[in-house]
Amino acid sequence: MSSELIGELGQVGLKIGDSNSAVTAATDCYSGDEKKKPRLSSRPKKFRQAWMMFDIFKDWLRPHTSPEFATCIVCNRVIKAGKSELEKHAAGKRHQMLRGNVPSTTTVLIGQELISQSELPVSISINAENGGSAAPVTVDEYTSVQCIDAGTYTNIPNDGNPVSSTETYHQPVQRHHQMVTPQPQIELTTKAIVSRQAPPWKATAIVNGHVTRLDLTDYRGRYLILFFYPQDFNRVCASEINTLSDRVAEFRMAQTEIVACSVDSHLSHLAWGKLPRQDGGVGNPKIPLLADPTHSIAKDYGVLLPEKGHALRATYIIDKRGVLRAMNIYDTVIGRGIDELLRTVKALQYSDETEEAVPADWSPSHQGQCMANIKHDHSAMN
Repeated sequence: MSSELIGELGQVGLKIGDSNSAVTAATDCYSGDEKKKPRLSSRPKKFRQAWMMFDIFKDWLRPHTSPEFATCIVCNRVIKAGKSELEKHAAGKRHQMLRGNVPSTTTVLIGQELISQSELPVSISINAENGGSAAPVTVDEYTSVQCIDAGTYTNIPNDGNPVSSTETYHQPVQRHHQMVTPQPQIELTTKAIVSRQAPPWKATAIVNGHVTRLDLTDYRGRYLILFFYPQDFNRVCASEINTLSDRVAEFRMAQTEIVACSVDSHLSHLAWGKLPRQDGGVGNPKIPLLADPTHSIAKDYGVLLPEKGHALRATYIIDKRGVLRAMNIYDTVIGRGIDELLRTVKALQYSDETEEAVPADWSPSHQGQCMANIKHDHSAMN
């Protein structure tokens, strides 16, 4: 027998020819350490109900149908039922983020019904879609739950792994009141009422290229057309002012004056009036341009758009006594017909002179025909 084997065996006595004893001793020597090592337990870890009492677990940990697993209702995940695994999951970034982003209210979608009331109980029962019964049901019966908060959807689908087969599902619901900023209501009021005195005004105006002050009372004894337009340096507004300026003589022959008004300042009117027509201006208009930078006139006549800061297109006809006889308000995108405006003025004047009403589409050329029709109607009635 070699010396190395004798050294490994230590103080072991051998007899000549007893080779089996030597082999047995050597085998016992080499296998001694392995027998001393403890065996690892193969018993699986099981879920413990007491874990749900811990502060770190109680808000999100729920039992699984299999005792070897647990369910996180925040992340919608199934986890191994080991305390170390659960603690690791609780410390995960995704879990912490979902728990931290949960607002004080949770909107729960049950089937097709959305529940968003802040008065939801902490423990809710989910009804099956098959009957919609109001009785509490177990988690085995639920189909889907969506927790909606701040645009984040956490789905809990019916994947065959319900949270519990015997207990009612508990959805952690916190209270949160969404603050909805009320939109300010715009109140449009007017003092301009047909057949009553027109709202008075005094303002600065541009007349024949000069700055002056105008007053509504300056036009007593004549008809007046108060012509509102949105703003200076506007193509549609320029077309209206230029057309009125070209035909102002026709209105003055009918004892009628025209005053155009916008919310622009008198300096804007002055610059616009000096700008040639081919450049978008009005080229020294023959009608006054009334300035209303404080919006007081536009408000009194009910044509101001507060959200836009300018007036609508509107026309007011005021008679010799200062009484408002007609008014028309248009959207800002269309220009007005000057022929109809002149016809309306002449119709009102004719009615004032004759104290008779005029029919539809009346025009000055129909004056004789209108009188004949009136006399015929009176004779028929008699």
